[in-house]
Amino acid sequence: MAICIHFDGQAVDVENEANASIMDLARKAGWHIEAKCGGRGSCASCNVLLGAGVYRVFEETFTVAPEQRREVLSCMTRVLSNDAEIFLPESSVLSFEGARIADEMELPPHSLNPRFSSGFGLAVDIGTTTVVAALIDLSSGEVDCRESLYNQQILKADDVVSRISLCSEEGELEKLKNLVIEHTLNPLIHRLCDKTGIKKTAIRHAVLSGNTVMMHIFFGISPESIGVIPFEPVSRHFESTAGDLGINIHPDAPIEDIPAISGYVGGDITSDLYVFEHRTVRNPSRVWKKGDLALLIDIGTNGEMVAYLDGKMTACATAAGPAFEGAGLLHGARAASRAIDTVRFDEKLDFELSVIGDPNPMGLCGSAIIDFIAEGFRCGLINRVGRFNVELLKQQDRYEQVAGMHACMLVAPQLSATGESITVTEGDVAEILKAKAAIYGGLKSLLRELGKTVHDLDHVILAGGFAKHINLENAICIGLLPDIGKEKYDIIGNGSLAGATLALLDRKVRPKCLEMIRRPEVITLNQTDHFVNHYQEALAIPNLELDDFPNTGN
Repeated sequence: MAICIHFDGQAVDVENEANASIMDLARKAGWHIEAKCGGRGSCASCNVLLGAGVYRVFEETFTVAPEQRREVLSCMTRVLSNDAEIFLPESSVLSFEGARIADEMELPPHSLNPRFSSGFGLAVDIGTTTVVAALIDLSSGEVDCRESLYNQQILKADDVVSRISLCSEEGELEKLKNLVIEHTLNPLIHRLCDKTGIKKTAIRHAVLSGNTVMMHIFFGISPESIGVIPFEPVSRHFESTAGDLGINIHPDAPIEDIPAISGYVGGDITSDLYVFEHRTVRNPSRVWKKGDLALLIDIGTNGEMVAYLDGKMTACATAAGPAFEGAGLLHGARAASRAIDTVRFDEKLDFELSVIGDPNPMGLCGSAIIDFIAEGFRCGLINRVGRFNVELLKQQDRYEQVAGMHACMLVAPQLSATGESITVTEGDVAEILKAKAAIYGGLKSLLRELGKTVHDLDHVILAGGFAKHINLENAICIGLLPDIGKEKYDIIGNGSLAGATLALLDRKVRPKCLEMIRRPEVITLNQTDHFVNHYQEALAIPNLELDDFPNTGN
């Protein structure tokens, strides 16, 4: 049976297979469909349009006439006829090109004492969404080349919770492991070697840094224990060889990870902590006064954070979800080509947008939605509880109603890549407010466990790729981050990659990290008696507790 799949002006014929979903067929044709829920039919991110043919969706069988179109979940739809036409909307197709991935790293002064004195090393930041790899000359300590790619596990599931759940199903752990090694890391290694002319077998050592779930999957260990109380990992650190894992470097090369602090405070945070402590000690201008209170935050799906006070560390993680990556938003998008990444406007709603790559956008990413809410709050478009000023929208001809919700049109149909208007709905605003409330409620609860408040903060360190691209003033305006003055913030870039790099260059780093993971006291927020209250207060813009935001909330 031949199935014709249409996308972006192209048509590809593929052979049907027994029990293959349309999502499977689209991937066979070369296009990757979003699967935020892991293909379980619960997220609606994989919608496609059916043309002529006979289909089964769940248990329903039906026929679509040539002149008709029917929207369905591709993961739950099978083709039953000999011929069929399927149309893929741009919003459902993942693009792996033009991604805005933060691979900048700032290496503090360090010793050159590698495990191997010659050849090359591979430092890898394995994120839930993206993977960044750096090729390091072990004899000189120089970073020769960096490359980045989406973690191909997003083809199966969007976040760590979904991937933990998938690992409970037979064969899925091995599939996820294969996606991150064979389809993500090995292609990155090929790019690095191709650009530098270095043979793959010249890479003698690799160090990985990432969250605890990603490390379990990478080394072929099920992370299911992290998904249930008491959220304990099978192990906090792993070792193997390239040959055993199927990594395309010297087969005897040792593969090590940066150890994790807990199930949801991973090795990426250990790297952040090591890098920041190291640069602070080595740089007199960054030395803290005795008794200073500092907070390190990695804004991601887990929202990991660590507080420093009097030489002690206290850590926690909060489930912000993937909204800052565009997931769950009507026209949300990852920070890649055709995504709006910044937004500016005033009470006239005359939007000034910047778009990654192609000038015709198809959606907006996390940094842009933060801008939108902040600008809207300032000019009176959005009130404290995230509702639109509908009268203003109508006056400026920006009003739409989408799925029963008030919406603001950012981009008219004729200017978008999809041929449809790009909007922000009140539902989208609510999703971002929930995500930012989880972050702010988490950090406030963490400080409260120490007997402190946000007013006591002397330093805030922002780590991770997302922090490099957000507008700090706007993030403070919506109540995502504390209102303590920009001069108290320090953005360290990709500390996870930097930590892996330092561990390659100095054999003493990983043992020091193994010691470091014993230092933090880990707090489980849902076991405190105040997180829920702080979370609920943070659902408002910027917060119901206006004293927290002296420069924003009044």
